[in-house]
Amino acid sequence: MFNFINKTKACQVREIICLKASTSLSLFLFFFLWTVNCFGGGGPENVFLLVNSAIRDSLTVANHYTELRNIPPSNVFCIDYRGSYAFATGQKFRENILFPALVEIKRRGLSDQIDYLVYSCNFPWRIDLAEDFPEVNFPKQARPIASLTGATYLASFSVHKRKEIVNLNANFYAQPATAVATISQGFRAKYRWAPRGKKISNGISYYLSAILGVTNGRGNSVDEIVSYLKRSTVVDGTQPKGTIYFVKNKDVRSWTRHDGFDNAIREIRLAGVKAELVQGKFLQRKLQVMGVTCGGAQLNVRSSGTRFLPGAFSDNFTSSGGKFTHSKKPPGQTCVSEFLRAGAAGANGTVIEPFAIAQKFPNAGLHVHYVHGCSLAESFYQSVNCPYQQILVGEPLCQPWAIVPEVTVSGITRGDTIQGLVTITPAVKTKSTKGIKSLEFYVDGKRMQQGKVGDKFTLDTSTLDDGQHELRVVAIDGSLIETQGRWVGNVIVKNGMDAVQLSVKKSSIKKGMKILVVRVVSTRDEPVALYHHSRELGRVTGGTGSLKIRTAELGSGPITLFGITEGKNPVRSPNLKINLPKHEP
Repeated sequence: MFNFINKTKACQVREIICLKASTSLSLFLFFFLWTVNCFGGGGPENVFLLVNSAIRDSLTVANHYTELRNIPPSNVFCIDYRGSYAFATGQKFRENILFPALVEIKRRGLSDQIDYLVYSCNFPWRIDLAEDFPEVNFPKQARPIASLTGATYLASFSVHKRKEIVNLNANFYAQPATAVATISQGFRAKYRWAPRGKKISNGISYYLSAILGVTNGRGNSVDEIVSYLKRSTVVDGTQPKGTIYFVKNKDVRSWTRHDGFDNAIREIRLAGVKAELVQGKFLQRKLQVMGVTCGGAQLNVRSSGTRFLPGAFSDNFTSSGGKFTHSKKPPGQTCVSEFLRAGAAGANGTVIEPFAIAQKFPNAGLHVHYVHGCSLAESFYQSVNCPYQQILVGEPLCQPWAIVPEVTVSGITRGDTIQGLVTITPAVKTKSTKGIKSLEFYVDGKRMQQGKVGDKFTLDTSTLDDGQHELRVVAIDGSLIETQGRWVGNVIVKNGMDAVQLSVKKSSIKKGMKILVVRVVSTRDEPVALYHHSRELGRVTGGTGSLKIRTAELGSGPITLFGITEGKNPVRSPNLKINLPKHEP
């Protein structure tokens, strides 16, 4: 049951739990995160994907997502997490998930480029922080129980056990709900935020966070998760022609947010996108839906005849939308999984009773940010002031209305064999009126150089191991949203005479297989280590031989393996790509 607080009581509660972030707190958090100096964001190079290597489903979802989004192996981190996939204490969350991820980001030298901490699946979706504050008597409206993504976005608070995590205005990146003109800004972890989306040097920093899917309880199947991810990753910059709907009724779940509807509709239409206000609890027989904001406990998503277009975002205001355990009193409240099952790219919901406090839910500006070209995650976090109980599920990089720069390069071609010094000359086309403000050059997922339009990048291949490497040139436009475009290509560095190759017998790839046999052939007799998602699977001690790998350690779907020789002057193999059959339980 959704508990309602009248406006007077809500103001009283706001006074209790709006623990204003003082200057000293801002400075404290600033000094903690000062080493995170990220440049650029909104692309696969800026995502750090956490995978639960103990669970096949988590590996499978990660396999598909890394392939769909071209996320480099350096940006994927496997955690052997064996706790509950529903609940965790704050201590377990920090020690088993958050701390290892932050340490690994720094160890890999990625601290200056990671903006998103994204989870595959099979991680606890609710985090109980109560034990962190044994002497604090929180009002029931401000219980310190957070979502996985909320506690991650507010890492500055959860890391240091700051009670301000429950602050109704803890998210300074968020924009005002009733602004005359909505200002949309791209997110960068290097930015420090003051209230109302202002950037200051000693403000608070955040990490965009989402979970690709939830499979336990009322969640989605792996097939459903893969399906909506596939739909969502192909619509960037396509300027879809669907409609965004705002649904109005007399339920408190609806009218709590009505004040922003008219202005949001006006701004969406000004952006050239259709928007409508409809009466009822949910949409009926709408076939071109690119977004919906509604409020209702039980919504007939499956039988409504409504169809979400790829990239659509669904936001429903109710108590248990992000609670994946089955209700003791069926039918319970509609779970975010229903919208994702229907094809939405993303959906959000609270993991515990939030009470009817508007700041805990996205305002109508969510869809305005989205049509302005922000990513799904940027749009969500710009629109919710108090996100700690909200879980964001879906494809965080999806940006249907972005104006994506087109990047080409000369001086190198995909598949080239290169040696010595190589000069790469980027060229960029964009329809953005703000032009291109910067270029970035990446090797194997790590940013190596920065420049501006007209600059050239020089690659000294003698600094790289011989073998296959991935190169990227990323262009960032000059708008406030800082939309990215990229060129990506693999090359073979050949400064020496040695090589290593991986292979599998195609005839051995069969449905139901439990063991994958990888053949390793090297010109050296040094050990060769085999990797998947930057995780070592094993090694061939003599340089040449076969390695047997349990398919449960790989998941199914598109798999990329590579080998690296041990010892002085390592050599890296070309990538071995395999499509492992779906596991049948």
